[in-house]
Amino acid sequence: MSLTTTLPIQSTAAQPTLKSRLQVSLEHARRLTALYGTDHIDVAIAWETVEELSNANGCRRVQQSAFARYCEAHPDALECRIYED
Repeated sequence: MSLTTTLPIQSTAAQPTLKSRLQVSLEHARRLTALYGTDHIDVAIAWETVEELSNANGCRRVQQSAFARYCEAHPDALECRIYED
């Protein structure tokens, strides 16, 4: 069993979220580790996939700027007002 197989692209409504993909990958890596130990190539690939998904998940949270976080915390602040043309 390998994680290198690709699945056909589905509609966006049916695609799993990044968080759910991370959970599934983590479970898969743990099961492979229990089956084969830590010296098997499929185990290394599974854990690398978990690491990549974890990094991608972390990057999504960091992309918000300090100003955007400030505006979320203080929506009535003058700096955060949005004026329509």
